[in-house]
Amino acid sequence: MSNQSSHFAKEIKILISFLFIGALFFLFIRNFDESREYYRNGILMDTFIEVRIWGRDGERALNECWENLEYLAKLLDRFSNNSDIYRINSKAGSWVKVAEDTLEIINKAIYYAKMTDGYFDPTIAPLLKLWGFYDKRYRIPTEDEVKRELRKVDFRRIQIREKMVFIPKGMEIDLGGIAKGYILDRLLSSLKRYKIERALLNIGGQIGVYGKPKDGNEWEIRIRNPRKLDDYIGLVYINKGSVATSGDYERYFIRDGIRYCHLIDPKTGYPVREVMSVSIISENATKADALSTAFFVMGAKAISYWEKFTDLGVVIVFSDGKIWYSPNIHFVKNEDYKY
Repeated sequence: MSNQSSHFAKEIKILISFLFIGALFFLFIRNFDESREYYRNGILMDTFIEVRIWGRDGERALNECWENLEYLAKLLDRFSNNSDIYRINSKAGSWVKVAEDTLEIINKAIYYAKMTDGYFDPTIAPLLKLWGFYDKRYRIPTEDEVKRELRKVDFRRIQIREKMVFIPKGMEIDLGGIAKGYILDRLLSSLKRYKIERALLNIGGQIGVYGKPKDGNEWEIRIRNPRKLDDYIGLVYINKGSVATSGDYERYFIRDGIRYCHLIDPKTGYPVREVMSVSIISENATKADALSTAFFVMGAKAISYWEKFTDLGVVIVFSDGKIWYSPNIHFVKNEDYKY
């Protein structure tokens, strides 16, 4: 072989070596990008929110998620003077034009109110205000006061015409029992447009997951102990969707040894005391959110009511500490759980 041919062969080998190393480097960078976590947290609508996304497009997906969060919070925060919900409530007795998202979530709230025979009711606000859950000036109202405010609670009196919403004077809307789930569904849907491996979203304690966890095929979600908040009663395992929990430990006050929580029965006007928490597992986060509220209000009746919604997973912690969970879920009780 001539010196020229030998030299050429060496150059080819060197070139191949560089290409091989470059390919390995590219694969390393790609795998690094895909496994990198992008994280952000904050407070919106007086609720703690955190978003975790892993993947190549994680940063862009995270930025869009947060933009959507801020946009929806501006629409739905009943305490913000610029929100659609505030305008509807402050202009009760008049038609109010709202954004499409506001219209959509109100329609969904009415739908779940009908589905649950009114155990979930988005017009519960007058009763929450009466008991002091808005201004934190907690009080036990008289029976006459409760009856008076109960007359203002009736989801069937909400009217919708095109992009306009009407509620009678004295009535107010509170979407706290459905807004977290609605927002989660919007965010999880937006993630489909990006090249990401997985995501874990927490909006005020409601969890939404996307993709598969790093280890295993299912996400492990802890159900909080309603009386020992740094502990848990057990684990549920899901591969998609959401876990929503309504609990009497979120907003409450105690008088004469009795706990009064913000989860009020729209039929009686009084806080529910039969259960401590209800968790709903569903592929649809909006459904999970609304029905966790409804099932909490139902109490023990929720067990038989669940038979209408066997696509749902349910975990109920009763006031005596006993746990019931639906047979269609993977639930592992914490062996150290004691009430």
